Amino acid sequence: RTVILDAKTYGDQRRSGIARPFEAKDAIVIVSYEFAARKADDVRAVAWNLVVFDEAHRLRNVHKKGAKRAKVLKDAVDGRFKILLTATPLQNSLTELYGIVSMIDEMHFGGENAFKAQYMGANATPASQEILRERLKTICHRTLRRQVQEAGHINFRQRHAVTFQFEPHD
Repeated sequence: RTVILDAKTYGDQRRSGIARPFEAKDAIVIVSYEFAARKADDVRAVAWNLVVFDEAHRLRNVHKKGAKRAKVLKDAVDGRFKILLTATPLQNSLTELYGIVSMIDEMHFGGENAFKAQYMGANATPASQEILRERLKTICHRTLRRQVQEAGHINFRQRHAVTFQFEPHD
């Protein structure tokens, strides 16, 4: 069973005597990033078995100063098992890659300065990039569209844009 929590359902449950709506027994709780961040103390109080972040690319800047929501969420689920899902490319940005990984373990690369020193700028050699790929294998699984198509899981059809003319009426 699943429970979708938003401000209304949360309020309804609280008014009906449920003190901790995030602790839905034997249920998967689905909540937006925004609502979870507003209710971070409630999220933190739950002993989650697993936290799944869909559209996780929205959290890629967690290591930057202005990323308040991402930091609040990261702190709220600290110490819990996490899976981050995204189908959005990271625009070949190593800092975005570092940000996504730091949602799971900010010290996986020894911190942001160590990451930059090892894999960016003048140190971005083919050898360092191969070391980075190897280190990512333990925490990251990347599936390419081509692989999904070859496996027969999803048939991505070619898309064609069509423009229609219409006259709006009163």
